[in-house]
Amino acid sequence: MSEHLNENKMKKMAERYYEKYRDQMDALDHSILAKARGGSPSSQDYYALGAQLEQYDEYQAICEEEGNIGQLGKIPQIAYDVITAVQAVSIIPVISSVQPIEEERGTVYFKTIRSATKRGSQNVGNVVTDPRSGIVTPSGYSSAYVQNEVGASTGAVPVAPFHYQFTLANAPVRPQAVTIALAGVYLTTIYCQDNGTGVLLGTGQLIGGLYVGMSGTINYTNGLVDVYFTSAPPALTNILATYETNFETNADLPLIDTYFDSKPILARIYALKGTIGLLQAYGMRKRFGLIAEDEIAKDIVTEVNKEIGGDLVRKLFAAQMGNTQWSKTPPANISYFEHKQTFKDYLARAEAIMLSNAGRGTITCIIGGRDVCAIIQTLPGWTKLTDGNTLGNHVYGTLDGVTVIRVPESNLLAANKAILMWKGTSPFDTAAIYAPFMPLTVTATLPTAPNPLRQMKAAAVWAGVDVVVPNYITGFEVTP
Repeated sequence: MSEHLNENKMKKMAERYYEKYRDQMDALDHSILAKARGGSPSSQDYYALGAQLEQYDEYQAICEEEGNIGQLGKIPQIAYDVITAVQAVSIIPVISSVQPIEEERGTVYFKTIRSATKRGSQNVGNVVTDPRSGIVTPSGYSSAYVQNEVGASTGAVPVAPFHYQFTLANAPVRPQAVTIALAGVYLTTIYCQDNGTGVLLGTGQLIGGLYVGMSGTINYTNGLVDVYFTSAPPALTNILATYETNFETNADLPLIDTYFDSKPILARIYALKGTIGLLQAYGMRKRFGLIAEDEIAKDIVTEVNKEIGGDLVRKLFAAQMGNTQWSKTPPANISYFEHKQTFKDYLARAEAIMLSNAGRGTITCIIGGRDVCAIIQTLPGWTKLTDGNTLGNHVYGTLDGVTVIRVPESNLLAANKAILMWKGTSPFDTAAIYAPFMPLTVTATLPTAPNPLRQMKAAAVWAGVDVVVPNYITGFEVTP
């Protein structure tokens, strides 16, 4: 993966950004995002904010080089505040990983683990953990113990001298840890074990009036096994080896390859402008002490930010895997208050679906419609965070530490539906990505044509939003 997205480097850069943009980081520390995080933003939050502020610094430097820094007007004074507000108040960093990109067509990453050694149940390149395909628990991979490895088969018609030779797959072998046996019903009767000096001493049983016993030798270094039977062994029967690899004398240990799978993402432009009359601006300042330019900036930033968050919610809803339904109607002879306590049981069922889809994860965020959130706020473990002033989708509170986002608009998310998702502590364990190429920026106040009495401001952001791992998302519904 690209070096600038190395997770350790992100943490170091987050520390640097924290010192470089201390005022903005302090604002982030006291934001609703910090409350949703349990009191403190993560290093990924600091990194994401700092990277966007640095992107703006680069933009300003370009303007200075071209000699048109004056055209920015008051932008340098408010740009940091605008970018910080987006990161601190928006639902975007709560439901997605913020990965700034350096090109319009960028690349975002998520973590996967695969085996890099052929051993036990695993071949080279087999996936161990992939959020898109679940997890695989290997057998005989990290363990030195190898059980019932097929070494050879006796064939359809065993021919004297009944000698079989094969090489163990995971040599070198620990002495006094080797058992060679016939498969099936003979596993505990026709077998031989090493004596620590390379000799296989065995036992056997009568088959058709003939005694079938085993003996042989083993080379502990290269795993070569020679097995001899006293009489014809049963036909078409596997010869199995159970042993332990000698990790101390082995050239290396089994290896897993933790890597970052990638997905291309295209940054798209979001832009709005707002206008106000010169006379109206004067009246607002005279009567209410409000600066019209600042009000316009706040409104257009809010609307752009709201639309990006809405696009993310739509994409998450479309990508959800599975759906859990909780009936609002209580069973006979059960009060609604008692029945409502089963709501959490059904959340646990939905989490089990997520776990089945991805192999890991837990519910860290609930994006709920109005009716779902109305039920959640009455449950034990609820903490309200919103002050009610936020327009559109907003962080509503937490339920047992799980962040709850309320979606007021039913055309965006039905009132009785919710999206349950997991977002890990790593920036690469995430269902969705927000990838800004150019951070949200507001222009200076400009006159509009043809009427010079009207003024305008514009806001624009160049960013990609996408779902990268739908396995971390599942649906929830309240019926009827």
